[in-house]
Amino acid sequence: MAFLRKLSIRSQLLILAASSIIVILIIILHTYSMMSGMITKNHEEYVRQTVTEIQKNVISNKDVVYRLMQNISYNEEVQSFLVEKNALRRYEMFKKLSQLITNQKELKDGVLDIVISGNNGGWVDINGGNRYVAPMVSKLPKTKFNAYYVGMQTFGSSYGSAEGLIFATSITYMQPGELFNSNVGTLFFIISPKALAGDEEYAMKKTSTQIYLLDRNQRIITSNSEHEVGTVLPEGLFTRGSSGGQHTVQWKNKPYVIQTEPLPDIDGVILSIAPKDELLRDLRSIREVELAILGVCLLVLAIPFTFIINNILRPLKKMMLFMTNVKRGTLFEFQKRIALHGYMEINVLATQFNHMLDEIEQLTQRLLETNSRLYGSELEKKKAELAFLKSQINPHFLYNTLEVITGIAVVEKQTRIKHMTRSLSAIFRYSIKGAEVVQLREEVKMVESFIQIQQIRFADRFTVRYDFSEEALSYRIPKMILQPLVENAIYHGLEPTLKAGELWLKGDVDIENALHILISDNGVGMSDERLGQIRDMLAESSSAQAADENVKSIGLGNVNNRIKLIYGDEYGIQIESEEGKGTQVRLMMAERKKHDA
Repeated sequence: MAFLRKLSIRSQLLILAASSIIVILIIILHTYSMMSGMITKNHEEYVRQTVTEIQKNVISNKDVVYRLMQNISYNEEVQSFLVEKNALRRYEMFKKLSQLITNQKELKDGVLDIVISGNNGGWVDINGGNRYVAPMVSKLPKTKFNAYYVGMQTFGSSYGSAEGLIFATSITYMQPGELFNSNVGTLFFIISPKALAGDEEYAMKKTSTQIYLLDRNQRIITSNSEHEVGTVLPEGLFTRGSSGGQHTVQWKNKPYVIQTEPLPDIDGVILSIAPKDELLRDLRSIREVELAILGVCLLVLAIPFTFIINNILRPLKKMMLFMTNVKRGTLFEFQKRIALHGYMEINVLATQFNHMLDEIEQLTQRLLETNSRLYGSELEKKKAELAFLKSQINPHFLYNTLEVITGIAVVEKQTRIKHMTRSLSAIFRYSIKGAEVVQLREEVKMVESFIQIQQIRFADRFTVRYDFSEEALSYRIPKMILQPLVENAIYHGLEPTLKAGELWLKGDVDIENALHILISDNGVGMSDERLGQIRDMLAESSSAQAADENVKSIGLGNVNNRIKLIYGDEYGIQIESEEGKGTQVRLMMAERKKHDA
């Protein structure tokens, strides 16, 4: 998201438009994928049901043919005819058998002819089918067989159907005698292909999948394609002995999904061939129309979208150009104002910017007037300071006088006077010479001189301990920041007490590189009320302190204000005290880099 915030509004709007188009395309493609999956699934289910029905019809119709064959094969008159050697008697029996097989033929639609062929040379048929089946006797299995599918035969116009299926059953003699259980002939049924497949041809035509019922020689028994019944399946679609199930083949440069279902009853197979492209052709057309409509809609939407972008960006560009001119211009540019006519937000922005320019102009005028007054005040102040300096004693004269007193004390062997004047000279020299920012070690050295004077003054009533880390001693701080606090500790803490006094000065740097200085004593301390007053005074501004002439601890407040002005409000002085137990003052200043800056 941080990347987007760096882009221009135009780029972000274009990304928004592109994202919307991508979302719409994803929805269209996802819908197409779901619909294609549903269509494919429903189509496969329909084909599977159709194939199952064809399989059931073939098995059922073959069972009917088998039962009719059994009825004829085990008929006593049929078996007697097949073992009768007398030609005259066979002729007499021929009429009865013709009537029998005619009656049996009426029991099943699609039966074109029934032929009884005996091993004794006798035969019976209805429509002259014997001449077609006689050559097939030698090709039949040598063992006993029932409803054996012999094959498909072309009959021309003999039966009103060009093609017919031939089934055969061996007739076993069942009467007692020497011929018992021996083969005496063969029964042939000639049926139409539709009689075997049933009425599924209509259901097959309702699907784009080509469904074929093939015999063992890959001749078409029935199908919903343009291929004629009895023709051989085109080469390349199916090979006898290939693995069953579903697989894909390439035929005529197009992919086809092939699925086979075996039919052991006729040693055939049900073959379904589905062109991959045809199944979803209509759905693809719908998708193409949807994409075309989407393209037209996008072109139509591009016009208002372009106008909207320009309506947004044109006022913004005008605003940015005006702001750039104001930034680079002179005072004359600040007197100009911008007038935008656009959407509500840009009008509000322009109005607020004009108000800001009005305020800047007013503030600039006030600043110029204030600077003029301050310049006059500063000039008068400098004049007063010059007059004051003329009336003062030369600081160098005082410093040199102290050095002379020190020399006399040395000559007169006045050690205490020597130490006091030398310490006072060091303090005086430190206060009038050097930079305003010094290392803490220099400030501590000056404080040591001040404490030496006080120890002589108070006849060594208190002792001092110093504990400063080397890192703290190298820290740079404002000059004369510690002396007022040490003076407060001595005069207000140690002087009023009668017990031996102790003064501690400690300094260290914390992990955040901030300097902490601790000045503590074991003096009289202060009451909670007085402590609260001092804390309130430290929390107030310097101007408030200056306005109150009755405020005590001015030195403490001045040091606190100096620290806050230099380092910030989060730094300054913290004070802790308990009556009769002493006082502890903590100074906290920022890291050296911040101060040096």
